[in-house]
Amino acid sequence: MSRQNAEENLKNFARELKLPDVAFDQNNTCILFVDGEFSLHLTYEEHSDRLYVYAPLLDGLPDNTQRKLALYEKLLEGSMLGGQMAGGGVGVATKEQLILMHCVLDMKYAETNLLKAFAQLFIETVVKWRTVCADICAGREPSVDTMPQMPQSGSPGGIQPPPTGIRA
Repeated sequence: MSRQNAEENLKNFARELKLPDVAFDQNNTCILFVDGEFSLHLTYEEHSDRLYVYAPLLDGLPDNTQRKLALYEKLLEGSMLGGQMAGGGVGVATKEQLILMHCVLDMKYAETNLLKAFAQLFIETVVKWRTVCADICAGREPSVDTMPQMPQSGSPGGIQPPPTGIRA
């Protein structure tokens, strides 16, 4: 049942974005491209009934030790209790020079619109953190605030796609 729920969540999310033929591949993963800037990965893990949502914040760690330390400090501060990372966290793969932001959605009892409801917050948060990471790596103070913002009242319902959209 959870696999079916994950598939329904993915279909509802894709339908909202008007994306045809979106499905999990043989590795239970679906990769979408956001604004031509980064990839959004959705991986269903059958043993735990969880949908892992993750995206790269940075591909290539700074060589400068002070900037790397500042980057790690900012990421750890922001991921504390998931407060500034849409309820998720961040991981660093030093060998691969990669930083990922991730969240986990339990599919066992989830409504079939959970991913659709969550995705906009996750994507907006990734965009902010990508900017913060780029700023720190360039030796600048972060130019955006990573604190979560309350939704604007009166805004239309549903997902607001990024300016140039999402594609499969």
